Parts: sequence; C-alpha cells; structure tokens
Amino acid sequence: MGEVILPRRMFLWCMAAIYLAAFVSLYVQIPGLYGNDGLLPARWQLRYSGKPLVEQLLSSPTLLWLGPRLGLDTQTAMELLCLIGAALSLAATLMEALRDSVVFFCLWALYLSMYQVGQVFLYFQWDNLLLETGFLCILVAPLTIIRGARAVREHDRVTFWLIRWLLFRLMFASGVVKLTSRCPTWWGLTALTYHYETQCIPTPLAWVAHQLPVWWQKLSVVGTLVIEIAAPLLFFSPLRRLRLGSFYLQVLLQVLIILSGNYNFFNLLTLALCLSLLDDQHVHFWLRKTDKTNNNDSRLWSWLCYLLELSVWSLMIFGTIICFDLQLDKTKNGISSRTGVCVCVCVCDKALIKMQVIP
Repeated sequence: MGEVILPRRMFLWCMAAIYLAAFVSLYVQIPGLYGNDGLLPARWQLRYSGKPLVEQLLSSPTLLWLGPRLGLDTQTAMELLCLIGAALSLAATLMEALRDSVVFFCLWALYLSMYQVGQVFLYFQWDNLLLETGFLCILVAPLTIIRGARAVREHDRVTFWLIRWLLFRLMFASGVVKLTSRCPTWWGLTALTYHYETQCIPTPLAWVAHQLPVWWQKLSVVGTLVIEIAAPLLFFSPLRRLRLGSFYLQVLLQVLIILSGNYNFFNLLTLALCLSLLDDQHVHFWLRKTDKTNNNDSRLWSWLCYLLELSVWSLMIFGTIICFDLQLDKTKNGISSRTGVCVCVCVCDKALIKMQVIP
C-alpha cells in the first residue's frame, strides 16, 4: 500500500460535506418532526428530573440537557445544535485547517445529541453509519489545533485501515444478509423486478430501469451479489490493481443506486469509505500528474503480478458463471441465469432436524 495522504484528505473533505448535508436537512425538518406540535416531540425523550448533569449525560448522552440551563426549550435547542453543526461542517469543508480531530469530535457529538432524541426518524442505516464513520474520523483526522504539527498524524496508515475495514463490513454484510435471509426473490434473482417501483423515493430513471427485460434484471442481481460478496475480499489484496478494480466496482454500484433511488446520504457515505482503497499514485493519475516515485520492480515480478491479477479476475468470472448458471439464451436474445448452488439449512423444530434445500 502506497502513500495515502491525498485519499485521507479527500475522505475528510467528503465527511465534512456529508455532515453539512445531514445537519441542514435535519434542521428544516425539526419543527414538523420534533417540535412541540410535531409528529414525535423530542421533549418526550428528555425527562428533566433535577438530577446532576453528569447523571443525565450518562443516562442519555445528548447536549440537549443543556437547553434548560440556557433558557431554551427542546425544539429551539435542537435547532441551535443543528445550526452549530452546519456552520462548523461548512467551515471544515471550506478550510482544510479545520478538518481536525477536535472539529470532527464536535460534529460527532452534535449529531449523536440529535440521534438520541431522533426516535424512528433517525434510526435509519445511514444515521448509524454516519455516527460510526464520524467516530473513525476523530482517529483519522490530524490533531493540529492542539499540537499544531500536521506531520504528527499525516503519515499514520493504521487508522486509515479502519475505514477500509468498515467498508468491508458494510458491503460484505449487505451481500451475505441477502442470502442468509433465505428470501426467495434474492435466491431466485428476481428482487430487482419489483425493487424500482417499491423503493421509498424512486427517481425518474427508476421507471426506465423497471422497464428493462427480466433477464437483465436477474443479471443485475447477479452483479450486485458479486460486487457485495466477492469483490470486498479484494479490499485487502497486496496487489494494488486488484484493490483499484474493487474500488471501481463499488463506485459503479453506488452510482447506479443513486441514479435510481434516493437513500439520503447513505450512498455518499459509502463512496467516501471507498476512498480508503486508493493511494496517492492513483489520485495523481486522476490529476494527470506524473508520479515521481521510482519503480524498481523487476520485469519478471511485474509479469508475475499481471498473471496473478488475471487469474483472480478470471476465477471470479468463472465462479460467477458456475454459481449462477449463466447461459446465452438465443430464443429470448438474452442471458438466462439461476442460483445454481443449493444450500442446506438446518431447521430445528421441537428436536426434529429437517434439511431444507433452497433452489
């Protein structure tokens, strides 16, 4: 793994921008959702019993406990915290010096404060992912405001690996849960035949995607499972081009999801996590800058790497064809596919063990 200075800076900038979007979008919804006459008034979540502030913070870690001490009701305190978070994240987006560990700790604490009283409207997957990723930003960001030396944390590669590990957990679990749920639509590769018309907020392109033939929808499910289950294993490959290949596969999936549906900042967060797969050399390639590092690899070693990479991609393609029984269907002018691997699931029912085969 090469230098990761530029990917780290890109990641921190993306996180500051995502925090800005999160705070602004939440601010405009506070009166209708959490106001005194809102759907789920936030004041119901805060029981001011007169206990010391420390005990209140331990019972529910939120800065909203400071509201009564400042003469603010819960709705006004929430709006104030959102405005502070939006201003701080905007400043961090515009000024690199403020993409600091202390600033990201403040942003994380502010969003956690809102999350504690957000109830069902802040219990979505992207809210949890923002809090987990935001906490890692505290470790990844340089500690410059207090120490004043950027080089202290600039070349620390270990903390940036935590971002890659979170990305692996997210993508691999997203793929595996589709199969372990034993949902017949995922096993039958028909999930996308109705997904576009039943998702929460479809985009105009979702209608176009829904009109695609069934064989293409099944092939899209195959591609989704391969990208989410097989490709994440390449995140930790010692071969650089395998990691870059997995990066572009993840970006492709997230961009297609963004074009067909609105999942708040969830996919933007995932794209930010994907930056952990890059290095300075590839960012320089994007910027059309020549890499000044000397390549001392022998020609034999380079060819061995090429052969190994080709073998890995060939194995993935071959495995996909075998596992999903991909065949050219000339009658339908498409590609037929089905789940060609049977999985035996043990179901225990009153000490009676049955073997269930999922076709």
